[in-house]
Amino acid sequence: MARVLVVDDDPRLVKVVTSQLRRHGHQVESAPNGELARRVLRRGDVDIVLLDVNLPDINGMSLILHLREEDDTTPVILLTVRSEAQDQALGLQLGGDDYVPKPFNSEVLLARIEAVLRRSAAGAAPGAEDARGGTMKIDSVLIDFARRQVTRDGAAVQLAPLEYALLEFLAINRGRAVSKEEFMLRVWGTSRGVSRTLSEHISRLRRKLGDDLIVTRSGYGYLIPAPRRDRAATTP
Repeated sequence: MARVLVVDDDPRLVKVVTSQLRRHGHQVESAPNGELARRVLRRGDVDIVLLDVNLPDINGMSLILHLREEDDTTPVILLTVRSEAQDQALGLQLGGDDYVPKPFNSEVLLARIEAVLRRSAAGAAPGAEDARGGTMKIDSVLIDFARRQVTRDGAAVQLAPLEYALLEFLAINRGRAVSKEEFMLRVWGTSRGVSRTLSEHISRLRRKLGDDLIVTRSGYGYLIPAPRRDRAATTP
């Protein structure tokens, strides 16, 4: 059970989504605009936000930016219409964790919510429990698995839950190229409809941690290279 904040000014949509979420055991609160949503989020008891891009007082993108600037890492799923491809990409770049196009199937929405919540609550990447007892240094980046904290050149780096999940999965597989399909299955729990989302989040990680940290294997996937002394014996 999670506490979900639905931010949308369409009362019919809010009613339908609220009914579906409550039927599956979630607690639901709604806000018709960005300002009220920020007040609710300041309480610190919201587990996930469903955010409409087009709000009457503030654009959903601006709201995400404000939240991330305030170090609020509450997971956010964007609700967008299908024609807003640029908005989908921008939302992910600013710190959104996923998006669901309107009109949406309620079961798909529930599945996306549960997937994001799993990543946020448990660190997401399978096998991460083996690494959580220590730290990993990758050039100027230090990952503290136990605290789920990342620093670069000694300065803390704020990562959204999905960003951390992707970084952690790459780190525990360091030296091995991870296919896009494996990423999607292991981190999202599905191989459908999230390829663009994966690319956007990798781009965000590079901007925050350095362009050289994550290497692209063209047509296949991504990897964090093994430590230099081990690379000769590593097969990508």
